[in-house]
Amino acid sequence: MDSPSNEDRIAEHRVWLAGIAEEGRSLFADIGNLLTEVDELLLKSDALLNYSQPPMAGKLGLRFWKRHRPDQAEPVVVAWHQSPRTGRFWPKQVNGHLTKRVCRRGAFEVNADVTAETVAIVDKLLTMRKSLSMLLYRTRQSVNSLKIHQKPVLDYQKKRLAELQAASEQNLDSLYGEWGEHEMA
Repeated sequence: MDSPSNEDRIAEHRVWLAGIAEEGRSLFADIGNLLTEVDELLLKSDALLNYSQPPMAGKLGLRFWKRHRPDQAEPVVVAWHQSPRTGRFWPKQVNGHLTKRVCRRGAFEVNADVTAETVAIVDKLLTMRKSLSMLLYRTRQSVNSLKIHQKPVLDYQKKRLAELQAASEQNLDSLYGEWGEHEMA
């Protein structure tokens, strides 16, 4: 027997579930906005690094390179190197202890402190960006995993409940059919 209170409770529950969906959209939007803000600060940091250092080998900068997925650009710190034969510059990624990579001699000395502090900020922003990206990735993976693994179970349960309901109706029909035969006799 269905009671009206169950219907009311289910209606309230569905309203609550709709709120969760909206909250999830809002949380993903918040993560996206934070990533955008971090990227903007990284671009400003790159502009400052470009301005604060002379155009020479050893200059540090920031580049957004496409690595793992063609639709996503990953920020990396680079040091510029110069080819002795052609004089052309090319970037090479640098990792770890970024502030120790700041050149402090010659033409770099004038803004070495500004460059070092900017690189320290870049390092923190890169750490924050990695954390936000991993949070987004793990959340997507978790939801996709749930859909992949739980959907077949739900489909089976739905099918099994329909079979049980059909068996129950058949049992009741045969029971009522027997009662009708007894009453006629």
